[in-house]
Amino acid sequence: MDRHFFIPALVLLLSAPLSACSTAFEDALIDGGPEHSQFASQQATLRDRAKAAFRQSDFAGAERTFRAALAKDPLDPEAWLGFAAASDRLGRFDASDKAYAQVIAIAGRRGEVVNNMGWSQWLRGNRDAAKLLFAEALTLAPGNPVIAANASAQKAGTAAQS
Repeated sequence: MDRHFFIPALVLLLSAPLSACSTAFEDALIDGGPEHSQFASQQATLRDRAKAAFRQSDFAGAERTFRAALAKDPLDPEAWLGFAAASDRLGRFDASDKAYAQVIAIAGRRGEVVNNMGWSQWLRGNRDAAKLLFAEALTLAPGNPVIAANASAQKAGTAAQS
């Protein structure tokens, strides 16, 4: 099966979970079978390297590696979310805004994505916008502990980083 047809269908059908916040990532692309397994493995390796760079505060390295993953698969919501988080940490908010829009277009307006958008606003100093987004994220994913921590922390004036 052609990878360009298979991946969008897979994303639409399975809607892989996204990360809970800008510093935590979900390992969640589902293997689509033998013809897809090598590609999925390579994509997962790129994302894992990007996440490791992010966790080590190498945001430029994370951004580059997530960008490489997106060059291979522009419909990878996890890579878009990681790219957005790395862009936020680098102060490249135009890039992160576009990346969040891509995640939403691919996977929908999910609590994890809205939470990260709140974190993005927090980093920009837009506390009121961040609070609204954290509250929306909590409504969309009430059982998510990272989102709950961010929603609680905003009341105290600090955002949780998980």
